[in-house]
Amino acid sequence: MKVYKAVLDQLIGAGVTYFSGMIGSTAAPYAATLADRDDIHYVGVRHEHTAASILDATARLSGRPGCLMVHGASGFLAASAGIASAALDSTPMFILSATQERRAMENGWWQTMNVQTPLRDVIKWQKRVERPEQAVDAIRVALREAVSGKPGIAQVDMPIDVSADDLGTNDLPDPASVVTPMHRPYPDPSLVDQAAGLLRKSRRPVLLVGGGAVYSGAASALVKLAEFLHMPVVNSPTSRNAVPETHPLVLGPSGIVGYEPVGNAIQEADLVIAIGSRLSDLQTARGNLLPADAPIIQVDIDSAAIGQNCPVTIGITSDARAFTECLNAALSAQEFNIPAARHDWVTSLATRITDWQQAWFDAMPNNGKVQPQEVVQALMTLPADTIFTHGAGDHGFYGFMVPVAAPGAHLVSTRLGAMGCALGLALGAKLARPDQTVIGCVGDGDFMLQIGDLETMARENLAAVMVVFNNFRLGSQRKRVEAYGNVMGVDHGNPDFAKLADLFGCEGFRVDTPGQFEAALRAAIASGAPCVIDVIMDPDARPPRIAASREAR
Repeated sequence: MKVYKAVLDQLIGAGVTYFSGMIGSTAAPYAATLADRDDIHYVGVRHEHTAASILDATARLSGRPGCLMVHGASGFLAASAGIASAALDSTPMFILSATQERRAMENGWWQTMNVQTPLRDVIKWQKRVERPEQAVDAIRVALREAVSGKPGIAQVDMPIDVSADDLGTNDLPDPASVVTPMHRPYPDPSLVDQAAGLLRKSRRPVLLVGGGAVYSGAASALVKLAEFLHMPVVNSPTSRNAVPETHPLVLGPSGIVGYEPVGNAIQEADLVIAIGSRLSDLQTARGNLLPADAPIIQVDIDSAAIGQNCPVTIGITSDARAFTECLNAALSAQEFNIPAARHDWVTSLATRITDWQQAWFDAMPNNGKVQPQEVVQALMTLPADTIFTHGAGDHGFYGFMVPVAAPGAHLVSTRLGAMGCALGLALGAKLARPDQTVIGCVGDGDFMLQIGDLETMARENLAAVMVVFNNFRLGSQRKRVEAYGNVMGVDHGNPDFAKLADLFGCEGFRVDTPGQFEAALRAAIASGAPCVIDVIMDPDARPPRIAASREAR
């Protein structure tokens, strides 16, 4: 058996269904073999960054890693922003780096460089295969590493002369199915009891949920915990799809990529419990939201994350769902009465958020230009299972106002904050969940980085709707440049994205007058086709960011 066939048998047998990339000579034997199979879906792209984002989305929505096939060093580097984004958001993914033959690497020939070094700091596991007999074991270990513990990226560097060689045997181990969580480590019972004790004594506890809760499948247990204690829940961008934001106790995202009244829940708390959360700079506004004297309980599957960003009172290494279920059992073992003052506090938080949002809607200028309030209000009317993807920039702060209700329904490059991901995430979401509405919210500067893959969207008939917040500038950066003096480098021209969508074989809609957006959105969704809505926004519109977000470098 050829090595490349054995590699693919292991991947597909383990449950890898989605493959994506741009074919080059070193990936040719893999491509030809995949072409004869009907149990996988390969998406060819026009830029490898999009391929990485597609597989970022399919993994988040299925819990299973996809296979990013990249040709040589140039393909890997082209995909690197999407890979790094997925890695920093702890997405399980397998990278097959199909590189030039071993002799080429040894002599520094054409298209060679060490593909393991550029992203070594963020990729979880790497292996270069130098001999055919190493290949199958490398694939099996890589897949296991991608889904074990804290999920991540596993990369195997496979030179073409190894790929094309004979394995020397057909006696291979059966593939092992992989899905997150591969293992579910349970917490120390004594620490669970300590956490329960602090929660019973607390007057105003707040629950911070992080991305670790998503792959753990902790949603039901977290909702049960919040309801038992009548405790407000604050999300991060990576956890908005873990607990439904339509629940009355779930307030939404806080911090640098959230909203001021949501952050009040953290600031006013007398106890913070963070589950599956790194207590990151994004969620806590660089620690500024954390109350000075409140005890902090942090639970994370990665022991290195415990106390990394701030001192904690109790640190617990555990799977998020396993811990929450154990905590629920410990709390329910004793009678608990919710203090009346807590009801009043939670009601006050919800009222402040509602009033703040309504004030923003009421402040919509009547200047003849399309405002973000109009777009947000229309998006809020979509079905509860709608999946939203976001790019990087001001438009994300508008889209984040729309409550996320369905599991996996919010996809964004969070920790890296990379531009160029929104379209690929939308394509991956539609690939994994074809029956759900998928809306991609993206800025015009961000969208231009991905524009070639409108052809991929049309060819694959992935009927996502891309909403372009088009203000002809890098809006989130313009004010920052102004703060230092004269402005340059942030204003630009754009094509007519609606006409461009038509040329690519998608359906295009242009919104340039107030009152047009909702009808365009309804028509786009009803078409059942890949769509782009080019929304010509008021260039002076600004999102209601907190100060730490406006000043973030």
